Order: sequence, then C-alpha cells, then structure tokens
Amino acid sequence: MLAALVYGLAFAGNPIQKDIVYRNIGGNQVMADFYAPELHNPKGDPFVIVVHGGAWTGGKRQEMAILCEALAKAGIASATVDYRLAPQSKWPAQIDDCQAAVRYFRANAAKFGLDTTKMGAAGASAGGHLSLLLGFTDTRDAKDPDNPGQSSRVQYVLNLFGPTDLSKDFDPNVAALVSLQVTGQKYDPASESVKSLSPINYVDGKSAEVFTIHGLADTLVPPKQAQRLDEALAAAKVFHETRLIPGMKHEFNPGIPEFMKSVEDGIRFLSERLKTTSGKFEIARTG
Repeated sequence: MLAALVYGLAFAGNPIQKDIVYRNIGGNQVMADFYAPELHNPKGDPFVIVVHGGAWTGGKRQEMAILCEALAKAGIASATVDYRLAPQSKWPAQIDDCQAAVRYFRANAAKFGLDTTKMGAAGASAGGHLSLLLGFTDTRDAKDPDNPGQSSRVQYVLNLFGPTDLSKDFDPNVAALVSLQVTGQKYDPASESVKSLSPINYVDGKSAEVFTIHGLADTLVPPKQAQRLDEALAAAKVFHETRLIPGMKHEFNPGIPEFMKSVEDGIRFLSERLKTTSGKFEIARTG
C-alpha cells in the first residue's frame, strides 16, 4: 500500500524542461527552464518563479539552477526565467517580462501540473528586487497582450540581498552608472523613476510575505536595504523574516554555513506557506 502511494506521488514526466519560450516580444524569445518536484502532488504542485541577478544588465537563468533543484527536493515546482536586459532593453522591460512569466505559468497550470492559486517568487540581487515587485504589485501594463486574464502577483517571496529602496544607501557612482544603463536617465534619488523602481514604495497590507537574507559585509547592496524593507513590512503588519549574515558579501556562497542554513529555512518558509508534500531537502554544497 505504501509503495503504491509513493508511486502515485512520484513525478513520472521529465523533471526538467529547458528553453520554454514564455514570451515573444520585440523580436526576442524570452525563455524559462521548468523544474518539476521530486514528489508530484496530484492536486497540483506548488510553484515558485526564480529570478536571476546581474544588475538588470547581465546574468542568465541557468545560474539559479541550484535553487530550483533545492525547491524540487522540497516538493516545489519552479521555473528559472530570463528577462530582457539593459541597456538594450530599458526599464520597465525587466519587470514586464517577469510578470509575463507569472501569467504564463498561471495560464498553463494544467499543462505543467501546477496549483497556482498562490505562488512564490525567489531571486538574488536584481532577481530579489524583481521578486519583491512581483509580490508587491500586479500587472504594470494593462495593455500587455500576454495572458491578460491572469494575475501577475505572487503571495510569498524569498529575497536574497535584493535592492529595496533605490533612493538611499548606494554608492553615488554605482547608482549613477546603473541608472543610465537601466533607465537611460541620470540618477536622481528624488525622481519618479527611482521611486517607481523601489519595491519599498509599494508595501501595504496586501503585500506578499517575505523572507530576506542579506550579508552584513555587502558593499554593493548595503544591508541597510534589508533593514528598511523589514521596517516597512512591520509597519504594514505583513509577515516577514530577515536574516543578516555576518561576514557575507554580495554573494551566494555555499561556504558560509549560516547563509546555507538561512536559505534552507527560506525554502522551508515557502514550503510551509505553499503546503508542499515533502519537507525534507538539503541545498547542494560544494567543497
């Protein structure tokens, strides 16, 4: 009987589906890789969008495979997604693509065997920033033709050292360069463009619950950014947890035990919220 039950939960299809075109826009095919969970829920697998970093100008979806593999072990389906990059594609192309990815997987939930009633997002650096926007806002462009009947909003976010308030704390030279590349405008902390880029400005009582991990030695995205988000979510009475890791820089470093434990706790946060079938997993470690 037990064997039959395990067989019924086991995912029989391809656990990884690569190069899924989730959006065609401006001559660009924007792709995702889908990771099925190790245990399949016949009522629909919980699902998380995973977003790479790279200052909105670089990076690629394959860099987040380690996180997708850990989610699969926890019983969570995921898709690591690309998005159009600056400076070729200026903001808000990046958030528009990520929102389109959420809508694509909601529209194709039956095809991938998903329960997308509630969803999560997880990302590092710029990917953390984009994940937070997925949790704090819905579709930015009401005229976007891709699956317009679906919501772009997620309910839970695992934020790995993402920028939260672009108007404060950053090295002015770095901020100036990033602003020109990403928005095409000179950096002005009081500008509407900087305000619209900052997830903290969208926090309210309906915001997604957030689990944040940030290094105290991060000089690129200062740890004060995590503290500012923590304070904003507390003021809005939204559940959140913040882990500040001593000695950790702007990095996903498997060699820091406290960081890896926090990532596992962050995945457990997603697992508990999304009610997965398995709670046993471990992040792959190197060395």
